[in-house]
Amino acid sequence: MGFRGQEFAFDSPATAVAGMIARLGGTPPALRPELANLDAAAPTGPLGRILAEDVRADRDNPAFDHSAMDGFAVRFGTLAAARDGALVLTVAGESRIGHEPPVMPEGTVAIRIATGAAVPRGADTVIRREDVVEATGSDVRKDTPGSITISAHAARRVKPGDHIRRRGENARAGAVVLRAGEVISAAGLGTLAAIGVTGPRVFPRLRVAIITTGDEVVPPRAVPAALQIRNSNAPALRAILASPAWMVVASVAHAHDEGELDGVLRAAVAAADAVVLTGGVSMGHRDPVREAVEAVGAEVIFHGLPQRPGKPMLGAVLRRAGAEADGPLPIFGLPGNPVSALVTCTRIVLPVLAACAGASRTPPDLLPGLVKLTHQDGRSLDLWWHRLTRLDVDEAGTPRAELVDARGSGDVIAAGLSDGFVEVQPSESPSIVPFYAWPAS
Repeated sequence: MGFRGQEFAFDSPATAVAGMIARLGGTPPALRPELANLDAAAPTGPLGRILAEDVRADRDNPAFDHSAMDGFAVRFGTLAAARDGALVLTVAGESRIGHEPPVMPEGTVAIRIATGAAVPRGADTVIRREDVVEATGSDVRKDTPGSITISAHAARRVKPGDHIRRRGENARAGAVVLRAGEVISAAGLGTLAAIGVTGPRVFPRLRVAIITTGDEVVPPRAVPAALQIRNSNAPALRAILASPAWMVVASVAHAHDEGELDGVLRAAVAAADAVVLTGGVSMGHRDPVREAVEAVGAEVIFHGLPQRPGKPMLGAVLRRAGAEADGPLPIFGLPGNPVSALVTCTRIVLPVLAACAGASRTPPDLLPGLVKLTHQDGRSLDLWWHRLTRLDVDEAGTPRAELVDARGSGDVIAAGLSDGFVEVQPSESPSIVPFYAWPAS
């Protein structure tokens, strides 16, 4: 089984992604880092951008020993007196958040402490407030108990160091807290703020050019003639490729099959970091994309993959003059049928371009989730089958997917009714399948 009389270069969509990334050789050196403003929104803010260098802690985290609970700081050794009965400890003061803590005095005493407050010098354990009985006193603040009583049973449950977060237990000063090649998430933004990095160095956004092809295609605003179709691929692919913060659609162009493609493609590779074409990759005598791709000097890595839809898909790499400065450029030829273009762009193009943009691993939002496929029809193929689905949840809140009634890879109406697609292995009809959602932001 193969395409155009040749065996498939890769045996699955996943190996095609890995193969393209390997041929591209990792992060392109042309993407020189730039500063992102922590306080700015997209596109200049760091959320969703790819870190260009490791980020290190500026000081120990936590920066000091502090309490993990509201309660009372004590010396653990004083609790031994509670073995034979309840123990009463005098409350000798309070450690407040953001203030220098008092020194623990000698004797059977405790110091009231809030979550996040520094542990008093001399204390080594925190007792939770709910584990003691408080008694009001008149010699301290009116909202602070004069003493606390802990039962022998509660005291036996306390261990040395309980409920204290130690200085540097999260990270020591100079330790790497975020690694180069990672996509900055909301949690990553919190880490950057916590260590005072307000201008992280990120890779610039990858510039991608989109080229649609076909004599029969007219713009969406046009009124098509009887044998013409509106160009649905251009806005759909633009939406997919513009969804990650690490990428920007640099241009969208259309080339008619006769005479225009070579010039449009050459202009695209001169001005972009990646090119995605649709249409003109099948076996017909009027499918010019492969010839145009090879004419610009690109090496075809695969043409045809064992999948439906999208079997005629093409992947190529152009090593431009001065490759050390410019880096290799990926070129993808997607089938013109809209469902094929949507599926192959989401499943294969996005993870490859993430690697080109500097990602050290496939970003989590591009990875599939596992869902239960309900109301199966029992059908299977000897290809990797991408089937349109809608998502729902069952009574337990577990995601489940239901197949959308589609009439083939040209059924853009069914695609619009779907939430994405599931990927089914060849000759199988499993109930738990990977689900890829259409980008929607």
